[in-house]
Amino acid sequence: IPQDSMLKAALPLFARFIISNGLQTKHEVFEIILEPVDRALPVVTRNRGLRLAQGATGLLSPDLLQLTDPDTPAENLTFVLARLPQHGQLYLRGTVLLQHNFTQQDVDSRDVAYRHLGGDSQADCFTFVATDRTNQGFVVEGRVGQEPVSFAIQVDQLDKTAPYITHLHSPSQVGLLKNGCYGIYLTSHVLKASDPDTDDDLIIFKILRGPQHGHLENTTTGEFIHEKFIQKDLNSKTILYIISPSLEVHSDIMEFQIMDPTGNSAAPQILELKWSHIEWSQTEYEVCENVGMLSLEITRRGYSMDSAFVSVKVNQVSATVGKDFTLTPSKLIQFDPGMSTKMWNIAITYDGLEEDDEAFEVILNSPVNAVLGTKTKAAVKILDSKGGQCQPSYSFSPNKHSAREKNIWHPLSPGSSSPTTSGSFHLERRPLPTSKRPAVTRGDIQQGFQSPDLSRMKLRTRGNGKTVLPSSVYRNGTDIIYNYHGMVSLPLEEDGSPSHKSKAKVSIMSQTQKTSKLADKVESTTDSHFPRQDPLPSFPKNCTLELRGLLHFQENLQELYECDGIAWKAWSPRTKVVEGKSCPAGWYRHSGYCHCLVTERKGTWNSAARACKEHHLGSLVTVLSRQHMRWLWDISGRKPFWIGLNDQVRAGHWEWIGGEAVTFTNWRKGPPQRMKPGKNCVLAQRQGKWQTQDCRKGKPHNYVCSRKI
Repeated sequence: IPQDSMLKAALPLFARFIISNGLQTKHEVFEIILEPVDRALPVVTRNRGLRLAQGATGLLSPDLLQLTDPDTPAENLTFVLARLPQHGQLYLRGTVLLQHNFTQQDVDSRDVAYRHLGGDSQADCFTFVATDRTNQGFVVEGRVGQEPVSFAIQVDQLDKTAPYITHLHSPSQVGLLKNGCYGIYLTSHVLKASDPDTDDDLIIFKILRGPQHGHLENTTTGEFIHEKFIQKDLNSKTILYIISPSLEVHSDIMEFQIMDPTGNSAAPQILELKWSHIEWSQTEYEVCENVGMLSLEITRRGYSMDSAFVSVKVNQVSATVGKDFTLTPSKLIQFDPGMSTKMWNIAITYDGLEEDDEAFEVILNSPVNAVLGTKTKAAVKILDSKGGQCQPSYSFSPNKHSAREKNIWHPLSPGSSSPTTSGSFHLERRPLPTSKRPAVTRGDIQQGFQSPDLSRMKLRTRGNGKTVLPSSVYRNGTDIIYNYHGMVSLPLEEDGSPSHKSKAKVSIMSQTQKTSKLADKVESTTDSHFPRQDPLPSFPKNCTLELRGLLHFQENLQELYECDGIAWKAWSPRTKVVEGKSCPAGWYRHSGYCHCLVTERKGTWNSAARACKEHHLGSLVTVLSRQHMRWLWDISGRKPFWIGLNDQVRAGHWEWIGGEAVTFTNWRKGPPQRMKPGKNCVLAQRQGKWQTQDCRKGKPHNYVCSRKI
């Protein structure tokens, strides 16, 4: 009989037999007594150690420490301690362990615990030998031994470090939401915190003072956020600031404090949100039928250091487009960074026939990265000349009392302007009228037209006495900008009469390819920029890369200075503008980025994106504006190339791989409505128009990599 079966037998083992000598018989019983023999050694099957916080108590559970022995019950499997813990104490059934041993049954019953005594220690341990109380030795890690084994205890220091801010930028990218409201997303690009003791996703942003002119909303749940949010919400782009539609404000602030789940907190911080309003500068115009060109002014108020766009829609009312007026082909108005005013031109048709006055409306809509103001509609009334005389109707604008205030545009007698001639010139400035309303015209289109402001600002060619009218003039909020077009030569001569106190600076824009004309912009400034008593040159702005090539005439020194991108230097005909060494050889600079066209190793969008990142230390190009797109199409040799726009993360949500906001698009037939599977990346082709393509397969193309200067 197998030994294990006999050990498990419930009844004693015996044999009955009969003894007989032929005459007598006797029944006897032969008993078999089995005594178990312990030959198996105990095995340490688990010794994983304990991890706990500083000053805490932890159980020595069976999943951390376990002895097994096939022929010994758990109450006899014993851990004999060779060395006690140094920075804590062992407990058995709630009291300090005194006998220096405990059994596997104690461990299985969860009666054994370790308590850390505090302090800065980060490690502790105790050593033990295992026994079944019969045999010498035990098995650990497949080997028989009698030397003590260590049970490791790791002590984690308490989290005493507060999280800290790594990104804190004022968000300003405004979006028009589906419900007609305007919102600004709070993401990890503008607000991010970190903590060496806490998972970044769990860092808490406690709101101490909420926004005053709007509210925060969780886009996933739709709930208002009043008390707190976490870094994970920012990383997943679910926090949205909703701008209050009833307030004409351009900024808001929120005070918050970052903390970890244990309560460690940093000092309060302020997050400022900024945006801009776009609207017409005025809502009513009256123009004479023979005015020629009418320029309407669109203003941007508030934060203007980002690009913004707005569309223009025309409602004909009683006037007819093509018959009474002609529109500019562009229906999209672009505000570049720093620009606060923009002009939109309408050509008024003069047919010489007597007819009723006509009217039409121009309406602003579909803003990008801006909020529409209250003046979204401007009404224009075309007044018939009625026999050569323009007679405005005062009922059209009852609150204005003069032709100047009513913005009535009158033609002047022919011959008041002369073509631009080559030669030296100087800027002549007369005192401006007290009215702050800008006067705008296009001198290169309208012959014989001159506004009151234009008559006070002229370029006079030296020697022939002729006057050159500016092609346009407008106010940008602080200065009045006069634009002159044509061929000019330097030096700049200023009128010496005492009444001409204004200074001027001339910016000569670089020549484009296959173009020989220079476009000069003359910007008038105030006397405070140029104190006459200062013997040293005084410049209106610091020389930066953006101002490179700008010329400034210093009157008291009678010298012309040029910005080379770093500092103002005396200009001479031999002066060369030194290009900044910010882009590597073979790279092109535009819009604050360096660009590299890759044609040798064409690829799919995915391979191009990987090559830009790994080999060129950049990313697939982000297209910032229409001008930027035209430039990219030119340097590409007018051949298709990959750009960084894609919606691989979320279908229909287009984003740049470099992380910039999508403020400009150039789709061939408008944004894609029904996406085909896989077509989540964008190729610029056919005059630079954008078309979706498969990201992973298909025909390989050139690509443009870019990196920030």
